Amino acid sequence: MKDLKSIVALFSVLMLWSCVDRKPAISNVSNNKILEQLIIKDQEMRDNDTLDMEPVDKMHRHQVMELLADGQVKTGQDKFNAALILQHTALTFCNEKLVSISPENYYLAYKLSKSAFESGYKNAGNMTATTYDRYLLYTEGYQKYGTQRIYDEKTDEEYWAPIDSTTTDAERAIYMVKPLVELLKEYKMQAFKKEKGN
Repeated sequence: MKDLKSIVALFSVLMLWSCVDRKPAISNVSNNKILEQLIIKDQEMRDNDTLDMEPVDKMHRHQVMELLADGQVKTGQDKFNAALILQHTALTFCNEKLVSISPENYYLAYKLSKSAFESGYKNAGNMTATTYDRYLLYTEGYQKYGTQRIYDEKTDEEYWAPIDSTTTDAERAIYMVKPLVELLKEYKMQAFKKEKGN
């Protein structure tokens, strides 16, 4: 009987111990050093107004794709760095219209930014809005949040690309974008283009 009480007591202690709320282990994952070096080069080019950045940008984008394929983009900082590189995808003219050579890169940059932001890396907030707007602009002709401007050669002015009026200022605030009324004080918005046949 005494042994039974001892076993019950030990079992109760073990049960209580198994229910104790344990803190998760601290991650020892370091930021990717290759991505950190790519960002340094990327920003140096832009700080120095390098004229033809596309050859280096293209090489950087390929390196990012390889790192993603190898599972080497892990931390919030890594995802932000990868997104920054990918969103520097070149534009070209096609039928007198500026188009992206690979708008899918903007979408991938958006997904990386959003993942970083949602995991607690707050610096990725505005990048999330920027990359999604860029993706929409070069696939659908408008933006959701209000981060993308376009230059009109005819008027020699800069305008906001058309902004989705159903996006609320609360949605903008999540990603550190100003309210629409504030944006429109800075620049006029280009009108939505009507589709042919409408």
